[in-house]
Amino acid sequence: MPVHWNMKPAFSPFSEIHTVKLLSQLSVLRHLQNMDNQIEISVQSPNTNANTHQADHQRRVNTLHKAALKGDWKAAKSYVSSDQKKNWNIEITKDRNTALHIAVSAKQTAFVRNLVECLKESDLELKNKYGYTAFCTAAASGVVEIAEVMYHKNKNLPKISSKKLESESGFSPLQIAIWFRKKGMAEYLYPITPLEGLVDKEYMDILVEAIRADMYDIALKMLNDSTRIATSTTISTEKALQALAQKDLSYNHKFQGRIWERLVSILATIPCIPYFKRIHSSLQTRRQASKLVMQMTLLDSSILIQETQILHDAAKIGNVEFLTLITQSFPGLTWNLDSKKYTIFHVAVINRQEKVFSLIYQTGAAKDFNTYYSDDDKNNILHLAGKIAPPSRLNIVSGPALQMQIELLWFKEVKKIVRPFYVQAKNKEGKTPRELFTMEHENLRKAGEKWMKDTSTSCMLVAALIATVAFAAAFTVPGGNKGETGSPIFLTDRWFKVFVISDAVAMFSSIASIMMFLSILTSRYGEDEFEFLLPAKLMAGLSTLFASIVCMVLTFSATFFLAYKEEKQGTLPKLVAALAVLPITLYAVLNCRLWIALFRSTCWTSRFMFRPGKHKLF
Repeated sequence: MPVHWNMKPAFSPFSEIHTVKLLSQLSVLRHLQNMDNQIEISVQSPNTNANTHQADHQRRVNTLHKAALKGDWKAAKSYVSSDQKKNWNIEITKDRNTALHIAVSAKQTAFVRNLVECLKESDLELKNKYGYTAFCTAAASGVVEIAEVMYHKNKNLPKISSKKLESESGFSPLQIAIWFRKKGMAEYLYPITPLEGLVDKEYMDILVEAIRADMYDIALKMLNDSTRIATSTTISTEKALQALAQKDLSYNHKFQGRIWERLVSILATIPCIPYFKRIHSSLQTRRQASKLVMQMTLLDSSILIQETQILHDAAKIGNVEFLTLITQSFPGLTWNLDSKKYTIFHVAVINRQEKVFSLIYQTGAAKDFNTYYSDDDKNNILHLAGKIAPPSRLNIVSGPALQMQIELLWFKEVKKIVRPFYVQAKNKEGKTPRELFTMEHENLRKAGEKWMKDTSTSCMLVAALIATVAFAAAFTVPGGNKGETGSPIFLTDRWFKVFVISDAVAMFSSIASIMMFLSILTSRYGEDEFEFLLPAKLMAGLSTLFASIVCMVLTFSATFFLAYKEEKQGTLPKLVAALAVLPITLYAVLNCRLWIALFRSTCWTSRFMFRPGKHKLF
């Protein structure tokens, strides 16, 4: 039975006092809490409003940024009211780009046109963090229509460069277009850019950039439209000539001569043949470059060319057109020496530029003086031929064996023009040219040996398989033999004759191929063998292997037609004949580049590599 006095606490003076104190403390805490709440509300209210305003501003900026990128004019206009036009010019990126900068870089032409109508002329002159106006950005984008819209609003834009401070140097919109290789934009900006307002350095920078960008027509206009270069005493054409010397001015096609050029110019007008249009454009570019070289040489003397060693730079890259144009005006520069006592022919040997080296045969007896000089290490021109070629020139030929062949041809060609004393002359290291050649090309010789052996082993395996199949097929004729005489049943059939002939050729050609590849594997791989013997054996082995593959496929096709001669009018024999072409085509396509390289190096290069060309030195 429960005890009732335990259900209620006993009354005592201590408990009453404790309860009063507790209640008083609770009331104080509640009062302090109310005060804290009041303080918090009164202090945080302004920050909340500021955060809300900042968030709204950021939202507007992001919306405007996206609209400019996408070209959504309606979305951009909805967030900029008529009484807040200044918001068009707010900086919406950390690089201080405005909506106009963004839209121009995104090539949103319609958006830019609408935006420009809402801006003042001065608004188009605003620059970003790097000093670029939106017009400079348009020059880099290459969209001429955008530049036209902005220029129609503010005619001062082509004059404003990308400089951030007056004391700094910047880039004009024309120079920016040339730098980014925007030819159409550069041609538009050139007539509206006041070049007379540029200082000499900025003027020459634009000229040099035009040459480097292959915009020779603009460079010619700059020379013809202004007499600044001819009359100024502070302008140097050194950089312009160096830029021309480092350009490839050669005609990389066979359409040369007045008749061909006239024909190409006519064919270039046909819109459905873009190939001739590109050729015609290339012809015009090379012609403009040659004209530019001639005009530049008229402005300068041979002293500048000699001091800057521009001819040696041209010889290094094989710019034979530039060399011949310069030497026709200044013939004495042919014997000019650089800091290492090298003539242009020494430089041509070092960099394996055969077109430049072939010019030495036009110097007559003077070639003995050109080959007389030696450098500080006592290396004569034959020593330079004994050194290995730069990788950029060596890798033009595919395969280390063919690279070794080209190096041998170079060494022997240079050996023909030097005096006998130079053949045995020693350099500072005590090495003759031939000893230097052996030392420098040892790794290349080993790589060529490995390449030849690997190629021969793989091809010999295929040839052995074909020989085995062809030998077995000769005694397993299709249709069987007659029991009485043992002669083949299809002996009188024309497809049987095709079978016999193709099988015999396949076997004999595959055996010949095996012998060729076996001869390569057993070679001693001396240096001189790479000049002709080894490449010729490889070319013969590949040719006989191809013949055996063709005949093997033809043997199979003939056997198929004999076995199914009753259905030879159907689609099955035609399908088989079509499929037979597949392996032949695959082999020819996959090995086409190797065949061409072998034929060119073995039959063409050895005879015509150093043949004098159409260029005249004087």
